[in-house]
This record gives sequence, C-alpha cells and structure tokens, in this order.
Amino acid sequence: MNNLNQCIIVGGGSSLKEGISLGLWEKLNNKFSIGLNYSYKFFSSTINTYVDSTFYNTNLEDIKKLPLVIGQGRNLKNKFPNTIIIPSNSVYNRDLKGGCYSAKLCGIYTLSLTIFLLDIGEIFLCGYDNGAITKDLDAKKLRITHWYQNEFVHRGTGKVSYYDAKDRGEKDFGCFKNETKIKIWNVSPLSKINVFEKIDYPTFLQKINPEIFVQEELREYVKLRLKGKYT
Repeated sequence: MNNLNQCIIVGGGSSLKEGISLGLWEKLNNKFSIGLNYSYKFFSSTINTYVDSTFYNTNLEDIKKLPLVIGQGRNLKNKFPNTIIIPSNSVYNRDLKGGCYSAKLCGIYTLSLTIFLLDIGEIFLCGYDNGAITKDLDAKKLRITHWYQNEFVHRGTGKVSYYDAKDRGEKDFGCFKNETKIKIWNVSPLSKINVFEKIDYPTFLQKINPEIFVQEELREYVKLRLKGKYT
C-alpha cells in the first residue's frame, strides 16, 4: 500500500473527549487506526491491541469477534485465530527484533508496533495523557484518567501512581525521540508526555489525509508485514 502513510492510535486518556465531541469516530471511518484495550466497545479500528493477559482472558467473548487483535501471549487461557502474538521486549528495536517495546503499557507496545507497520509517515497519538491531566473525580471519587470513565470502569481507571512517578513520560517514551522516518504527533496539549510535538484536536483533524482504505485489505497488509516474524 504505497499511499499508506498515516496511522491514528486511540488510547484511553481523558483528553480524547474533545476529539469525540468534534466527530472523531466519523473521521476515523476507513482510516488506518489502532485501538487500545477497551476502545473496541466504542469504535471499530483496523487493529485492536493489548498487553495484559487479564484483559484478554476476561473479555474472551468480545475479543473472538474482533477482526484483528495483536498482543503478547503470556498466560492466555485461549488464543483465537484473529489474534497475532508478538512478544514484548525490554529493548526497543525498530524492526521488532525480539518483539514490541514494551509490556509496561499498551500505548508503548502499540507505538513500537505501529512504527514497524507504517515505516514512513505520520502517527497520531490520541488519548496518550500519561495519567490524569486534571484533578476531576468520577462518581467513585477516583481521578478521571479515561475518556469513558463515567460509562465504563475497569481495574485501570483512576489509577495514577505509575504515571505520577518523576519523569515517567521521558522514561517510557524517550527511546522514540530518535525516530526520523515517522513524525509522531501527540494530540493532547495537556499530556504529560513531552517527548513528542503536541497539537490540539482541530489541528489534528485538519491533518488527516482524505484517502480511505478497505479495512480487510489493511488487515491483510498488516499480516503480510508481520509474515515470517510473528505469523
């Protein structure tokens, strides 16, 4: 796919609410998009990713219905044919040698994967806030960390201790600073990840290319890219 030069990754950060209010889901129709974890409950992406086996094991009925799932394979109760297993690696390698970097967060793992799949172009990180970006609380008095927190709660919502560690964003994402073939945009001015250039949602929506893609063709392309490595 010679014209495939953009990918939008949808994470869980609360900043995504602004994008949704501006019609983000419609804008992502027939684009190359990757949704993290529970994003599948709210929109259909080209690929769904995860790193936590508990997430996979506790959502088997949902996961087996998704078109394409990519994640690491430790301690899975079952592995469906729609799932590609790529191990995690504690060292970042652009060619995925040894696996995706890293299992600390699905957002890191997915960015590593996307750089390999796209190779050249632009990646937009949506909902990559690195924890709570305001002091707002939900109905259970937990910090608002996820854009769907008042609709859907899981064991990760409201958890901030990991993200609040000093220089967490730099430690987790600093290895991507030397990327030269792909421009990585952080679509969240309030994000605590300062490694990438930040833009707001109106700017991001203007940057989305008009090309549309048949999603099944995209998924076959992804499988072809990974063929011989992890398929």
